[in-house]
Amino acid sequence: MKATQREYSQYETRMKNKSRKRPVGRPPFLTERDCRILNYLWRWKVASTASVHEMINRPSSEYSTYKILFKLEGAGFVISQFDYAGNFSVWTLSKQGFLIVKSKLPELSDDSFSSDHFEHDRLAQAFHLGEWATHQFPIVEFFTRQEIQRIDVMDYPDWVSKSKEHQPDGYTRVTGSKMTRVFSFEVELFARRESKYETMLQFYKYARSLARVYWLIDSPETKEQILKAKATVNDESFNYHVFVDLSDFLKNGWDAVIVNERSEKVHTIRENMQEVCGDIYSELMGNAQGKSTANVHLNHLKVIGKSKP
Repeated sequence: MKATQREYSQYETRMKNKSRKRPVGRPPFLTERDCRILNYLWRWKVASTASVHEMINRPSSEYSTYKILFKLEGAGFVISQFDYAGNFSVWTLSKQGFLIVKSKLPELSDDSFSSDHFEHDRLAQAFHLGEWATHQFPIVEFFTRQEIQRIDVMDYPDWVSKSKEHQPDGYTRVTGSKMTRVFSFEVELFARRESKYETMLQFYKYARSLARVYWLIDSPETKEQILKAKATVNDESFNYHVFVDLSDFLKNGWDAVIVNERSEKVHTIRENMQEVCGDIYSELMGNAQGKSTANVHLNHLKVIGKSKP
């Protein structure tokens, strides 16, 4: 039986009253799962309830994921953020939540942790993490924009360029049975000045440890600006910079089409990742074709699932 809005409100009121009754000086108890959620919010800056559920709490009910997040909010570790119309947008860490995460991180070069742009960061999470939240293969590793910005370059993984000259929206390494590939991800929601792209393309021109740069773009004009900059810096690479249309990605997730510099189809995102992963993992990923879970990261519902009757 689906919970009514009134039932949700009553539950939230009860939980708030419980949190107020906690004895002064008594720290809230954090489970291992709670700590994983806090770390997840730090790494990706933002997350929807559905994203947290997909990545961390799938064995339990969707509604229980919401209850965990609400408990963490009541204890002061996370914050529910809202858009200009007053609708729920994403969960983020609070300062108190960050201090819990920080105690388990290497020394940071920057103690900032919050998101400057919720919608950009949730799109970056959907594009960079995508269906890996569902598959969670041991051969796949991430280095997020947050980690690029905050961790000292000397503590970067050996497969990440030790430079803050340019900070992508994230890196992914896939160690397949036949090949290991490192990818960079960029989310462009509007066309920037060509000079800005020249700096980015100059960085990528010499970052040859990368197999490919994936761009999520809002329009053909943005792609045109990027390619102009590519020509300006004399980058003659081909199939190195590839593009995914934002509207296609929002509709189809990992089944969105990738095109190269000449607007030729280079597979879908799913097919691209299947090729790198190898046969066993490829088959598992293929089972999700036509029902991509990448868009769980873009879900705007604060409360998901059902409550108990």
